[in-house]
Amino acid sequence: MSKKLSEVKISAFCVTSVVLVLMFIAFTTPNWLASDPRFYGADFVKLGLWETCFRSLASPHDLEQRKYYAGCSWIFNDEYQNLRKFLEPPFFIAVQVFFTFGFIALLLACALLLALQICFPSEKEVLAMKLLSLLMLIAGICCTIALITFGARGDGRDWMPDPDHNYLSWSFGLGVVGAFLEYVVSVLFLVESRLAKKRLAIREQQNYNLEQNQNKMGTVI
Repeated sequence: MSKKLSEVKISAFCVTSVVLVLMFIAFTTPNWLASDPRFYGADFVKLGLWETCFRSLASPHDLEQRKYYAGCSWIFNDEYQNLRKFLEPPFFIAVQVFFTFGFIALLLACALLLALQICFPSEKEVLAMKLLSLLMLIAGICCTIALITFGARGDGRDWMPDPDHNYLSWSFGLGVVGAFLEYVVSVLFLVESRLAKKRLAIREQQNYNLEQNQNKMGTVI
């Protein structure tokens, strides 16, 4: 296939790269919810999808408060076994699942985008662009569901301690920006699929005309 890129495709590639960086940071960093650093007495410090940080937290189920949790740790650490129900209420599990699905869809789109430039035949470009648009749309929808759910429940009064001093932090903000850009990329790939379809039709018409001219020349000879 031709390696020449249209302006729409270049824009889609650039925005996809930005989205990948934003979503990777949002997916891996523990700054979805944070405690106001000016409030020194907070038991909770910050958390992300897969990591939590506490200053000094006792399990709500440990009435005798024999064990306190401090520092940052992977959310599935064995040390958090007694905190499992507290750390992962149903809404947070839904956030993890939907954002993970969205991130996987984004990775698949990036892999397809790379394959498109390396080994996809030009005849399949239209199909590839439509599939890319669909994958980015799925990624955007899944991430949006996760972000809305966390935005509505993450800083609620029934989860992390000291809710009056907790706020949605920058990792969550990067996820919001990334999800919005996923919709933008989806539209760009859809537009490019239509442009690619027109280019393919023009190329097929040119090939047809060339064959007709060759046949006429052969007949004359």
